[in-house]
Amino acid sequence: MKSSFIKKIAAVFLLCLLCGCSPGKGTQQISDIDQLKNKRIGIMTGTIYDAIVKERFPDAEHYYFNTTTDLLSALLSHKIDAAVEDENVLNDSQKSSPEIILIGEPLSETPIAFAFPKNEKGDRLLEQMDKFIIEARESGKLKELEEKWENADDDVKMPDITKLNDRNGTLKLSTDPSVTPYSQIINGEIAGYEIEIAVLFCERYGYGLEIINTNFSGMISGVQSGKSDFTVGDLGVTEERKQSVNFSQPTAMVNGRVAVLDDSASENEDFLTRILDSLDKTFIRENRWILLVEGVGTTLLITVLSLILGTILGFAVYLKARKGNPLFVKTVKFFIWLIQGLPMVVLLMILYYIVFGKTSINNFYVAVLGFTLAFACSMYSMLEAGEKAVDKGQGEAAFTLGYTQSQTFFRIILPQAAYHFLPSYKAEIVSLIQATAVVGYIAVEDVTKMGDIIRSRTYEAFFPLIVIAIMYFAMAALLTAIVNRLDVRIDPNRRDVHKILEGVKQHD
Repeated sequence: MKSSFIKKIAAVFLLCLLCGCSPGKGTQQISDIDQLKNKRIGIMTGTIYDAIVKERFPDAEHYYFNTTTDLLSALLSHKIDAAVEDENVLNDSQKSSPEIILIGEPLSETPIAFAFPKNEKGDRLLEQMDKFIIEARESGKLKELEEKWENADDDVKMPDITKLNDRNGTLKLSTDPSVTPYSQIINGEIAGYEIEIAVLFCERYGYGLEIINTNFSGMISGVQSGKSDFTVGDLGVTEERKQSVNFSQPTAMVNGRVAVLDDSASENEDFLTRILDSLDKTFIRENRWILLVEGVGTTLLITVLSLILGTILGFAVYLKARKGNPLFVKTVKFFIWLIQGLPMVVLLMILYYIVFGKTSINNFYVAVLGFTLAFACSMYSMLEAGEKAVDKGQGEAAFTLGYTQSQTFFRIILPQAAYHFLPSYKAEIVSLIQATAVVGYIAVEDVTKMGDIIRSRTYEAFFPLIVIAIMYFAMAALLTAIVNRLDVRIDPNRRDVHKILEGVKQHD
């Protein structure tokens, strides 16, 4: 079995290697924005460029992406013909992907800034930030930081946030670290132009700082719900956004630009060179392989905790429901219908932003709770279906032999029911592992999120995604193998009759 599993993984990897790393087939070279009519233009969800692109290119096909990483990866793989993004972000992407070129004049000029909630604490922090930014601009510090991060390499240094004096408390800053040079991952840590401004601000006013890695589309909602005290990361100031949050003094002015591919930039690179360069960028530089290892640990921990707690919760609720209280059973059925009817990502976001929106509960525990509830619902349904598959005469015979109700269930009914639902149980484990891939939406850094972080630095899709896929295969195989051992232990044909009857009062 192990040999077969390895062969399947090797076959998938080889096939993807041949297909995914072969030279892309581009369309006719685009050199002017007037050529974008009826073309495929990519935009990042929630950015200011949505309205601009719709107005400027009404006849084009508009494609939306959750992160800059996905946007530029789609451009590099010819899924779209052009991408509209901040000029500085595009310039930075050219360091690792020189085939990305900018065409035409800027489409817009927009200020970017920190965003704060509309409450007393937010107003106080906003006043302090405005004063800090004005002083930093007048002293030339902002210009110095801007030049530092525009020309930054992998060895650029950030102030150590662990050394901040938190005499006035610790602030939570949410950011999307895929908008280089404003917010990015360097050596496993979130850094960047606006991140350093935040660190220096906290140093000035005596705050500690906790940085939360989130998606761009969740930055403002995180501030509104109280999950973060402020947010930043190439966040454009618009009148619509001002209705939801308060913006600080601008940290910079950004230009929206159109990016396309110049395929001739990579035509001279041979296949092996591209493979080795991709491997180096994905795993070796900045020890990025460590991110994947950490992500696997988080994914496994969420899965195992949810599996154990969900099994216990579902089992306990089912035992209570077996006693036949109609109101309790109907209430349980309603919650099962409600939870199973929601997509997992929606359930997690409801728990994170609404149910626990005003609390400081860690996002990791919110993820565990969400998956525990979902798995408990599945466990209840499996137990119910498994017991129905056991002949009612089994229970009646057990009572005749002197079994109590509890002994009948645990010694006679449950082992036979488990034999029926265990295949479904194993399938649910695999589904659980796969479902954990969405925890990045509530800022949990699982293996998928770590892959996204690596792609945000390299704009390489192939190796991060393939390795993540292999890791999910391996985790599923590991947990399924453990459950398979349980499958053997509960096989009715292997059970000892004397142990079944042990402790039972038998009639002559």
